[in-house]
Formats: sequence, C-alpha cells, structure tokens
Amino acid sequence: MILSPTRLLPLATVLTFATCILPAQAYVDNCKPPKTNYAEIACTADSKYFVGYNSDYSVRTLLDEQGKALVSSKGYDDVDYYGISNGVFAVMKNNKVGYMNTRGKLVVPTIYDTMRDPNDKYDESWSEPVSDGRILVSKNGKLGLIDTSNKIVMPFTNKYPSIESFSEGMAPVMSKSYKWGFIDKSGKEVIRPQYDGINGNFGGVYGFSQGLVGMKKGKKWGYITKIGKVAVPFVYDEIRPFSEGLAGVLKDGKWGFINGANKTVIPFKYSDSNVERYSSNFMGATYFIFNEGTAQVATINQKQICINKSDKKIACQ
Repeated sequence: MILSPTRLLPLATVLTFATCILPAQAYVDNCKPPKTNYAEIACTADSKYFVGYNSDYSVRTLLDEQGKALVSSKGYDDVDYYGISNGVFAVMKNNKVGYMNTRGKLVVPTIYDTMRDPNDKYDESWSEPVSDGRILVSKNGKLGLIDTSNKIVMPFTNKYPSIESFSEGMAPVMSKSYKWGFIDKSGKEVIRPQYDGINGNFGGVYGFSQGLVGMKKGKKWGYITKIGKVAVPFVYDEIRPFSEGLAGVLKDGKWGFINGANKTVIPFKYSDSNVERYSSNFMGATYFIFNEGTAQVATINQKQICINKSDKKIACQ
C-alpha cells in the first residue's frame, strides 16, 4: 500500500489466527475463553489474552486466562487488544497512537500518526503490532521504527513508501519505484529494493520463513536468502512460503513441493484448477502449505483434499 504500510499477517498467523467475538464461555478452534460475567468475549492474536465486553459494548476490557480484568479501554478513542503482541498493544487518543502493556502502563506515548490510508475509505488499520520487538510508526508523513520503550531504532524517513512486518529479523521495504528489498532490525538496508514482488496474500506478505523468502523477478517467482543470494531460481508461476522444510510451487498449471535446494520432493501433479480463489482462504493461500504434517492440495466437489509429506492422501485437519 502506497503512502502507508499495509496490515500484515505473518505465516503462523495466517494459519491459525481468527479474531472473533464469542458468546461468553463459547469454544471455537483453539480459543478457550475463561469463565467470566462479561456479556461477550473475544479472542486475540495471543492465546493468553481475551477481550471482555459489557452489555452495551461501550467498554472493552483486556482479560487474562483466568478472566481477570487487566486493562480497560475507558479514556481512549480506540484500543487494539486484538493485535496484542509481546504483551503490548496499540491505543489511540485524540487521533494519536501510542502503546500500552498488560499492566496498563503507557510504554509508548500517544504521539504518533494513525496508519490509516487516507485514500482508502475501507482501511481500518490504524496501528501496527509489535513485530520482533519493533514497532512501525508514522510521524508527519514519514515512517520510522521504534522499540517497545519508544527508543527510535530507525529514524523517520520517506525513503520507503511501505515498510512491512518483521519476520526472522528482516522486514520487507518497498522503494518509490515499487521495487522490494529488506532491512534488518536496526533499520539497515540489507537487500536493496530490486524485486518486482514479494510472496503474500490478501492478508499481506509472508516475509522470511525458514531462512528463505519468495520474491518475484519479471513474471516469475523464486526464493532468496537473508543475504540476497538466489536459493531457488525464478522459474515458478506462483509459490507459497516454506513450511516444515517444503514449499508449494506452481509450474505449467501443476503444483508440487520443493525443498530449499530446489529439488522436487512431491511431483507436479496437482492441478491449479482445483484451487479455490477469491474466498475466505485468502485467494487460495491455505493451499500447498504444510501445517503439522498436512497440506491441502485441492477442493473437488466441495470436498477438501489433503496429503502428508509422503504424498499420501489423509484427512484434512
């Protein structure tokens, strides 16, 4: 997103995260709300914390696993409990953004600009979560990096129209010429912006996973290392991030799996026509990603087809 960073979901979050409001004491997936007297309970990105609502939704309260109230949203314009990370979450007051910890201490004062894209009326992402101990913030139209004590790690700059979330100590950056590269946690440019795209989905980009990241050069995709070395050549039509040692890749209309040395581990035999897109699965992003030894490879007659790492069909999780 130009002029403001996109709201991004790391790979692990894409696979497991679901922020949902539940009736009190309801159980959905791995979210197990504590017993409380709140009218509604919501899960957050951190399984140790929940959000309790009063009956008219006027106040939200951060809860721990025992249902104990930790912090109230009273006095703030908005509070992003759902994006809590490393025990820190964003708060907004008088249209300025800061960060608070689970003890209610304001660790970053409310002095930063909101991250909403002024050109996108549907953009509701006013802050960025903590990522690898770093927080992306905006001030006077420039982006910078701070830590959770409000120390400036990377000075505010307009060099990059977009800086994305950190993954494995690296964050994607986009240049004004729409090329992609990477900075490290100190804000140093490690891989200069030179690629035409970075692997991602409707939720954002994946970033580095297991030491490799998918990048686009021209019309083809491949993978590079953290020092910018090409690990897998740019020969694929579509790719997925590495997970459990393998990555799903598409070539000539068929999907298969490769390892980090570009060796084919599972043959190219799964048709791209069986991948559902533009749906709740983030444009097919849940396909061809191993999670606990299982990967979805097709949907046929509304039935999901999954395999294990031996390319044997198994029940989907």
